[in-house]
Parts: sequence; structure tokens; C-alpha cells
Amino acid sequence: MKKVAVLVLAAFCISLVGCTTRLIDFTAISSKNCDIPGERGARVTGKHMIPMILGIPLGQPNIKEACDQAIEKGNGDCLVDGVLYSNFWTILVFGQMGYKIEGTVVNTKKK
Repeated sequence: MKKVAVLVLAAFCISLVGCTTRLIDFTAISSKNCDIPGERGARVTGKHMIPMILGIPLGQPNIKEACDQAIEKGNGDCLVDGVLYSNFWTILVFGQMGYKIEGTVVNTKKK
């Protein structure tokens, strides 16, 4: 009986694990449409995907990388009317997970 209690206690202690991951840094954020002054560009998409083998990720997907990629594609400095997606797929032993962001690029520095 003592062995079972020790195993249950050990399993409980092992399950008390936590983790904090920094997802993104932002200058401005809103869930509402707002008029940002600047030259509007095209709708762009950015992705940051990492490979997985046997369901084990080989890194940490990063929202900032996906956002930076989209902004650089549009030659701007911010995105408006954006949508962030979390993507995941797997086929047998290989797969990918990560983030995809879509938005309209704005260049606030052009006049």
C-alpha cells in the first residue's frame, strides 16, 4: 500500500510542471478596425513553421517571425486588419507546427 501511495505522490509531483513562452512583442494592438495613417499596401502573409519528428517539435514556433516576414514582404512597418492562425499537420512520423499571419501592410513613414 505504501508503494502505491509513493507512486501516486510521485506522479502528482511530476505533473506539477509549468512553462512560460514569450509569443510576441507589439507596438500597437487592437481587435477593432482602426484608421492607421500611412500608405496602404497589398494583403500579405507570413509564416513561421518548425518541423516535428514523431510528434516532438524541433524548436519553438514564433509569432514575431511570422509577423516580421509578412511586414517585410509588403515593404511596410505595420500590419492592419490582421488574422493570426495556428497551424499543425502530421503525416506518420513527420509534421510541422507554427503560426501564419495575414494582414494589410501599411507604411506609416511614407508621405
